Amino acid sequence: MAQVRLSALRKDFGSFRALDGLTLAVEDRELFALLGPSGCGKTTALRCIAGLEQPSDGDIFIGAQSVLNRQPYERPCGMVFQSYALFPHLSVFDNVGYGLRAHAYAQSGPMGKGRVLASFVSPRLFPPSAVMRRRVTDALQLVGLAGEAERMPGQLSGGMQQRVALARAIVTEPEVLLLDEPLSNLDRKLRVSMRSMIRKLQQQLHITAIYVTHDQEEALSLADRIAIMDHGRLVQLGTPAEIYDAPATPFVADFIGAENLLPGTVVRCVDDNFVVRAGSLEIRAASRVTDMAEMAGAGVRVVVRPQAIRLASARRDLDLDNVFDGTVRFGAYLGATARYEVEVADAMFIVDVPDPRPGALLRAGDRVGVGFAANSVMLVSDA
Repeated sequence: MAQVRLSALRKDFGSFRALDGLTLAVEDRELFALLGPSGCGKTTALRCIAGLEQPSDGDIFIGAQSVLNRQPYERPCGMVFQSYALFPHLSVFDNVGYGLRAHAYAQSGPMGKGRVLASFVSPRLFPPSAVMRRRVTDALQLVGLAGEAERMPGQLSGGMQQRVALARAIVTEPEVLLLDEPLSNLDRKLRVSMRSMIRKLQQQLHITAIYVTHDQEEALSLADRIAIMDHGRLVQLGTPAEIYDAPATPFVADFIGAENLLPGTVVRCVDDNFVVRAGSLEIRAASRVTDMAEMAGAGVRVVVRPQAIRLASARRDLDLDNVFDGTVRFGAYLGATARYEVEVADAMFIVDVPDPRPGALLRAGDRVGVGFAANSVMLVSDA
């Protein structure tokens, strides 16, 4: 059972508090993402789990046991670093086998305890056994590098180097796989293929994985659940759909990619809809609460996803709950979509139009009708 629990975890670096009472549980065999902006504490939390940082307070459990007083090599974790952290003087085979050698050296007696360095676990001093050869070969096979064992890191592409780092992390058969922004140094196309490989590998190995990223698309596409962090605290925890469809705070809505986020006030309730005044606009939003009267006068943020908004040549051509006159201020062709900035009264809406026809893009200054359904509007409390 490889459940990971953080209990009131606090980490101070001098006067800076990187983690502020972080409490969460990662289930066995779950791929769990820690998501947030730079400096929110997500990497610090991962390093505390790995034993590379010592918490100022709180506890860390893997299974039923606290690992707080265990050395990194005593914890059942494998870690993939953002910078790959490969040894340039060792072959792919020896980089992957490093963890096995380090474990053997650490268990070899007092001289090995706490002195696990590359110089002490070199292939010359610890030649590979038959078991080690099999396990390294199996790990390289899993990440698609079976024929690259004798090459040096400097001869590999960035994607191949990251796969070597991944093989090194799994070769020791850890209970928990820790990944610290492993794809941030790769180009977009390679990131997409690598995250698919990581997900398939995690499911194939039936391993618990904790994945740190600042990329919301990466977290949404990979994770079973996501914890969004800000200033060392847990802001929202849920499945990708729960986070995307029901952000708990304006910070979460903005961070998860809500381009249209308007401040407003609930002014009345009509036919199971809220009417929200946002600047000079009145916007209808379908109710998602039972006691609508309690919302009257509440300060909210109005969230409308760009893909939920429709454009037409005139507002009369739109049969939707919210319809306005607008003016295109900017447009860009993105291939599968066209993205427009459309001014509506004193607000600016980002609108994504799927499958744009070549030569039929709207231009700056074009007058359009703008519309969206009440059930596509999310209200996020300002409280």
